[in-house]
Amino acid sequence: MDCTYCFYLKKQEMYPWSDNPSLTLETFEIFLKGYIPLSAPHLTFLWQGGEPTIMGLQFFDAAMELERKVARGMLPTAIPHISNAIQTNGTLLTQEWAKFFKKWRFLVGVSLDGPQEWHDRYRIDPIQRKTHSNVMEGIKHLEDFKVPFNILVVVNQANVKSPEQLLRWLVDQGFKDLQFIPCAEMKETCQTSSEISITDESITPDEYAQFLDELFNTWLKIGIDKIRIRLFDNIFQTLWGFPSEMCQFAAKCGYLVLEHNGDCYPCDFQVSNEWFLGNVHNNNLEEIVQSEKFLQFSNLKSNLHPDCQECPWRNLCFGECPSYRTIHNDSASHSLPYFCKTYKDFFSKNYEKLEDASIKMAKSLGFVVPTESLPADQRTKVKLQIVKDIRVKAETDDIGRNASCPCGSGRKFKRCCGAFNIAIDGSRR
Repeated sequence: MDCTYCFYLKKQEMYPWSDNPSLTLETFEIFLKGYIPLSAPHLTFLWQGGEPTIMGLQFFDAAMELERKVARGMLPTAIPHISNAIQTNGTLLTQEWAKFFKKWRFLVGVSLDGPQEWHDRYRIDPIQRKTHSNVMEGIKHLEDFKVPFNILVVVNQANVKSPEQLLRWLVDQGFKDLQFIPCAEMKETCQTSSEISITDESITPDEYAQFLDELFNTWLKIGIDKIRIRLFDNIFQTLWGFPSEMCQFAAKCGYLVLEHNGDCYPCDFQVSNEWFLGNVHNNNLEEIVQSEKFLQFSNLKSNLHPDCQECPWRNLCFGECPSYRTIHNDSASHSLPYFCKTYKDFFSKNYEKLEDASIKMAKSLGFVVPTESLPADQRTKVKLQIVKDIRVKAETDDIGRNASCPCGSGRKFKRCCGAFNIAIDGSRR
């Protein structure tokens, strides 16, 4: 495809697509042998592109076998937990792909920007053909084979003015797991958004604030137990005192991106010469993730702007994504993100409802959280302290993982307070 807002198209300058770049199993095996000791027994892979399905089923079948072969060889006394996910535009999905995803227990993310008139405005193929019908057909194959999938919606100028209509359309299609990603790209000739230089597809902070407000309140009307919206789920998680699963709202960020030739970067938004970490053919993977440059990237988020230090919503966003800070003023350190005003407006207007909904959701899951109203900076810290105390008690009383959780939820300890990877000292890991 040739989506007009795609940030990755410009990477052709680094990895020319005319050369048909593709990951080899040999390079993947080298990566596996470095990755498994660092992450075992939980091994997680997210396949993206471009469009990863272009690699074909034969490659993916071989890659799945290779994952297990290398893991079994390196972990002879442990049972590895291997999970794979894939982000696809959906246009190439067939029954055969759906069978493959079902067999290997993939989670599939499908990019879809809403109804046809909105989706086809920007998501076109290289010869300007519309793609909506192909995507919907691909989703039908996933549904037929009961493959778990979520829908990723890019919020852009085609759909940003109609969040309620967009959400209700998605729900009417039967889609229950949703992600919304704001489009904010700079024109190639400009450096920062202060030059009024965002692309035509991109949205403004005010537009996104209005979008989130209407989306959230529509979600409340529909029922937060009926559909999952990743952004709001993560806000709830943070209000329960646990770290955000989304790197966007986490205290630190950075993961490992493997390019087709073995090159590594700390983020798919930062595939650039500045953030090149090394190549698995030449560098040990452990050295790559412990390198000064990787640690420098990981700590970028903590270099907050003075306004962030005093912001009542700091513990809900932690200065947001460094890439959006770069858009705002060409620096990720000590600068405000492009969507800073968005989140200030959204949280200021909706915090009480967010807090109330998070408490109700926690109760339905059996979590113990304070029921009184608390400022965000206090509420985001309370659950960790509760869990820390409970885990100390569980260890002191020698409570097994299958015993009832000491918090009184009625759930097994391993399914409740024992399920979260939180150190006894209260730090987040």
